This record gives sequence, C-alpha cells and structure tokens, in this order.
Amino acid sequence: MEKIKVRKGKNKRMIILFSIIGIVIVLAAAVLLTLQHTNTPTKGAPIARYSNPKSALLVLDLQNDVIGIYGDTSTFVENVNQAVALAEESGMEILYIKNIAGKNPIIQFLYMGKLRDGTKGAELDSRLRIANGNVFKKYIGDSFSSKEFERTLISKQVDTLYIVGADAAGCVYRTAQGGLNRKYNVNVITDAVITRDNKTMKQMLEKYTAEGIETTNLSGFQKLTQTAH
Repeated sequence: MEKIKVRKGKNKRMIILFSIIGIVIVLAAAVLLTLQHTNTPTKGAPIARYSNPKSALLVLDLQNDVIGIYGDTSTFVENVNQAVALAEESGMEILYIKNIAGKNPIIQFLYMGKLRDGTKGAELDSRLRIANGNVFKKYIGDSFSSKEFERTLISKQVDTLYIVGADAAGCVYRTAQGGLNRKYNVNVITDAVITRDNKTMKQMLEKYTAEGIETTNLSGFQKLTQTAH
C-alpha cells in the first residue's frame, strides 16, 4: 500500500510538472506569434500614378512612454521639430502616428502597462511641434496597419514619404517596409530618427540602403522643401 501511495504521489507530481511545462510552451508560442505579428510589415495594393503627386512627412511614436526610454532626447526632438517646421513651411502633408497597446493581453504584458490608449504615457510628447490634427493610432509597428492612415495618404495623392521618429530599428523600419510594399518612394531623415545606440543605427542605415529605403538628413530635407516651395 505504501508503495502504491508513493507511486501515485510521483505520478501526481509528474502530471503537475508536465502541465506547467505545457502551459509555459503555449504561452511562449503565443508571445512569439504576437511578436512576429507586430513586427511584420503589412502588404497592400500599389498606389496609383497620380497626375500631381505629393509628399508627406510621417512623425512616428513621439509619445511620452516611448521617448522616456532613450535618456536625453532634447536634440532628437529639436531635429524632429525642425523637420516638421520645414514640411509645414513648404505645404507638405504632415501625419502623426501613435503606437497604442490595444486590448491584446500579451501586448499589454510586453508593454508593461505602457502606451494604453487615453493615458498620459500614450500622448504625444509636449515638446513636439504639432502642425495639425492628423493623428492616427496603430497597434503594430507598421503605420499602414491603420486603414485610416492609409486612406488619408491615398486621398491626398501622396507618393513620397519622409519618416522621422522612433524607433529606427522598429516602427520606422516597419513603416518604411509597408510603404515600399505599396510602391511609395520612402525616405528616412537620419538625424531625426532614434534608436538605442550608434551600432544599431549604423546597422539600420545599411539595411535601409540594401532594401531600397532612401536616406537623407535635415540639411538635405531643407534643400528639398525649399525647391518644392
């Protein structure tokens, strides 16, 4: 009888152990699938050939919860504001995009409670130059996941994108890829995007070049806007 009790106890512990392992595997798979989804650029129909095509400046994720992770961002925000001012003066379309955690519990867990819609952390940084009310919400990295955002670009007959904001290795990159997938001309203003370190920035600039994402700096963007103006 004692041996049977011991065997039953071991079996019970093994069942509990395997149950825990199974739950961990399922949770890990769910996290990996969620990360894959949020980091995969969207695809869409190629844009039309417009008779009078326009350019747009996209300002990505300059939100309190986002900017707070990079340390001193004063120069970066000043550069973004300079890009916004140049675009505004030239009459270029300007669109602001905010990253929102949404209702997915896994994403909310990964964001550690940040970027919840309606919270101060999800709002645009108070230092940011706001040129208009064109503010869009996205729930994954690629801004084209917002249908309202995509429809606005089409309605404005935009075929060229200039991107500033955060992060050069994340949402900036995914949005650029989403733009390329729709045959936009895509440009990243290199001194008005940010990432965690110089090594990562260098790697991303190499990726941009390899994938057909054009790059310029504020000086080049200024010359372009002055020519357009």
